[in-house]
Amino acid sequence: MPKFQGGFFAYFLTASIYGYAISLLFGFGTHQIFLYCCAAGGLALLLRFRRGLRIDRPMAALLALVAVLTAQGYLMASGGRVDFRFLEHLLWPVAAVAGVGMLPERFGNRRQLTHKPVVAVLAVFYVVAQWLAFSIYPDKFGLFSNPHFPALYCVLTLPILFYFSAVTGGWLRWLFVLASLGDALLLLKTQSRPGFLALLAGSLVIVPFLAVRYRWMTFVAILIIPGLLYASGIYGFDARMDDLFGNLLKEERVAIWIETSEMQLASSVLEWIFGHGFGQFYRDYQAYSSFHSVVDFSFPHNFLLELLYSHGMVGLILIITAYGLFFAKLAVHAATADNSARRQVGILLIVVTTVHLVHAFLTLPFFSRSTLYPLSLVLGAGFRFFKSNRLNG
Repeated sequence: MPKFQGGFFAYFLTASIYGYAISLLFGFGTHQIFLYCCAAGGLALLLRFRRGLRIDRPMAALLALVAVLTAQGYLMASGGRVDFRFLEHLLWPVAAVAGVGMLPERFGNRRQLTHKPVVAVLAVFYVVAQWLAFSIYPDKFGLFSNPHFPALYCVLTLPILFYFSAVTGGWLRWLFVLASLGDALLLLKTQSRPGFLALLAGSLVIVPFLAVRYRWMTFVAILIIPGLLYASGIYGFDARMDDLFGNLLKEERVAIWIETSEMQLASSVLEWIFGHGFGQFYRDYQAYSSFHSVVDFSFPHNFLLELLYSHGMVGLILIITAYGLFFAKLAVHAATADNSARRQVGILLIVVTTVHLVHAFLTLPFFSRSTLYPLSLVLGAGFRFFKSNRLNG
């Protein structure tokens, strides 16, 4: 994509992207409006600079993937009312991915800010706002009504705060250290076990990028932390772990996975290859569900089983390949970066992508706004990082 500097539409796009991020981060519910603005701003810039238009390969691959998944999802769905929410959930985030890549490097009339301090401030504000919300609304989960949503944004902001605590000096470093501690306590307060697992996975992916002499020490330290949390019993961490391992076979997710596997085995050869289409899991699962009298689940709390049922082996392989290529490209760019600052940003993006994938994998439907909207910002940042490395390489 071309790089745009200045002008009304560039600033409009910048405001739209940050409005979109703030809406997601603070649960304002206005993200859809800002997505429309992202699309409008991006389209205006493309029309203005159409001679310089060049779609990068990562963006072209994403567009092709979205087109294939959308067509396959609707073609394989059984007859009845067409649910256009899936089209919305897949298509509109593409505007955010493209918008992040098209943002001007600097913005503002006087100070000409870069994006790093804005991202840092938003992460700190998230922690402050969540703690205030927890104190004002003790019966809710901070800014959200479901514990997995604050947990998701905790695991996304915590690596960012840790990054700024490492690269910033002076009193600001201590501000980010304090915010990181507050964010970690927020995650513990949500008692979201997928959140704990996501943060553990995100911490472990850093290890291969460390100097050899520090790898084992860091690996052991990361594994010790859950033990210390268990011993402390902070925010019921010990009780949550006892409940998980003491009732693993009775755990709700395990039961859903077993029943979903039974349902998948009843698929035809065509359905194994191309899936059952959008929304079919909800309709089919009720006949297999042991929870039907209590609640009807619309997804199996497992991306692999969800994608296999909705899009078959074709869709599953496409998504796994896409994730694998994205991670591999991030790793290569981080390892070959021409300076430590770029290398650190690359590692940060790997961590953020990892925590998002692991947390959403177990808690959210793949083809939902809750998964794809935050992912669009992560992908946009990754594509921007690829382009920046290429231009500076």
